[in-house]
Parts: sequence; C-alpha cells; structure tokens
Amino acid sequence: MPIPENKGLNILLIEDNPGDQVLVSDYLREEFPRLILETASDFNEAKNFLHKDTIQYKLILLDLSLPDIDHHSLLKEIITLAPNTPIIILTGHDDINIAIESLTLGYTDYLLKDDLTSKRLRKSITYAFERKHIDKQLETSVKRYHQLFQVNPQPIWVINSHTGNFIEVNNSALEKYGYTKDEFLKMKIQNIDKDYDEEKLRNHHTEGEILKNENLHKHKLKNGHEIQVKLYSNFIDYQGIDAILLMAIDLSETESYISQIENQNQQLKDIAWEQSHLVREPLTRMMGIISRLEEKHLDQLKNLDNEAAFLLKNALRSAHEIDDVIRSIVNRASNRKE
Repeated sequence: MPIPENKGLNILLIEDNPGDQVLVSDYLREEFPRLILETASDFNEAKNFLHKDTIQYKLILLDLSLPDIDHHSLLKEIITLAPNTPIIILTGHDDINIAIESLTLGYTDYLLKDDLTSKRLRKSITYAFERKHIDKQLETSVKRYHQLFQVNPQPIWVINSHTGNFIEVNNSALEKYGYTKDEFLKMKIQNIDKDYDEEKLRNHHTEGEILKNENLHKHKLKNGHEIQVKLYSNFIDYQGIDAILLMAIDLSETESYISQIENQNQQLKDIAWEQSHLVREPLTRMMGIISRLEEKHLDQLKNLDNEAAFLLKNALRSAHEIDDVIRSIVNRASNRKE
C-alpha cells in the first residue's frame, strides 16, 4: 500500500525531548515534503490530540519515556486511543521484552533512536502502512467468512478433529437442532450423530478436497426427533486447532417428498389396473353383444327404420371410442410410473 501523502502525510509525534523532536522532524521533512506534523510532549497532550474529531492522523511516532506515564500503561493507552492507526515506537532503550510487548499489542515497529536515519524512518513508515493494509484485508476476509458461515441456510459446525467437540456453530444449526450455542459448545458431534466416523473420513482425505459421506446419517434434535442428513466436510486449521468444517444437508423432507411421489405412482398404477380390468371388462362385453346383434339380426336391421339402425351402429362406435380412451389413460399412467 503506498504512503498516503498526496494530500499531506498527517503525523502525530509524541516525544518529550526537544532535541529528538527536532531530529525526527528533520528526518520526516527530508523524506516527506508535504508533511503535516503535530508534536505532543507528554501523554495528556497526546490524548487531547487524539480526542479531536477534526484530525485523522495517518501515523503516530511514540517515545516510551514520557514524564506523566510509565511505558506499560502508555503502550496500552495509546493503542486503545488509536486502534486503527499505524504506530511506530521510537526509543533510546534496547529492551527486547518491551519490543515483544509492544509488537504483541499491535504496534507496527520498534526503532532505536541511536540507529535512526531518514531512510530507515521512511522504510519503517512504508512497512507500517503495508502491514496495516494487510491487517485490514485480513480482518475484512475474516468478517466475510464469518458472515458467509452465519448466513448459510444449512447447519454448519467447526469441530475438533481429534475430540469431536464443537468449536463453532452457525445460526442455521441452532434453529434446526434446537440447542443454544453454549449447549453445542459443551457437546461432541457424537452426541447428535452416533454413526459419525471421523477416522473413516480421514482415511479418504485429500488435501483441499471437500469430503462427502455417501451414507445417510441420523441426527438427533434436542426435542428427541431424528432427521436424515448427508454430511459434507473439509479439514481446516481453526485458530491453531486441527478442525473439520462440517455441513449437514437435511434429506428428511426430500425423503418424505419421494415417498409421496412413490405413493402417487402406486395410486396411478392402481387406477390403470382398474381402468384396464374393471372398466374395460364390461365394456368389452358390451362391444361383443352389439357386434353379435349386428351379425345375428343383419337382415332384420335392413328392415328397421333408419334411426334404429343408426343408433345401434353408433352405440358400437362409441364403445370403441371409450375403449381407445381407456387404453390411452392406461398407457399414460404406465409411462408416468416409469
């Protein structure tokens, strides 16, 4: 990330030594022509500068030897007052413990005044902005991951790969299973899934691969009900812990839907059988009777008035049409089942 000096690099120098104030100021102006520099000689003055809403400092240079506060308290106070601002420590004491303490708290660099030059100071400032940019990107990435984890409509957990203990759980799992987050964090995956076999899953693990357990698992809800789920998982490092990201897809409703479809298909099959046997059987007899009447009384039909002959012939034709309709219904029902 480039140093933001297009509109002037606004820096707060917290330093009680007048000679060091001048030296650091000269080094800064040598490297940054568009410098805007404020100087505080003690902690109270620095605190007043940092409380001003009208000033947004891009960088803080901090001397640890101030007259109105010890360095331990100073480190904690300044990082609290300016948590999002890069802070570089300038000190005359080469103390490794203080250096470790400051860097652990989130300070970006630790420079000795005796070794300070304009080039070294610029290099440290450049590093400070780059580190802050990376930290911000990492923070954004963590927030985005957490949001995706929480808003996912499927139940998701992070579990300890060695013990099976739940480490993290999303809102969907809380709603689906009925447990609170505190209750989940006191449980293991085996408390809701007796068939869970992490070792079997691990034996088929490939780095970076999303693992799917082909077997259906029965998961027990807090209310005692059981649901059928399919599990998807991946081995991850979670805050230094060997963990598994585990997602459950509830198939209970799907299985119920499939069962309903199968029942409907069976009903169609029964209807097709009824159409084919119970309805067509009397219809076939009726068609046979009409055909027999035509054959046996053909001469008499010639002597009948035209209307009677017409009705008899159309009765047979209608019977054939009904038979065709029934055949079509049976065929469609058979195809639906398949």
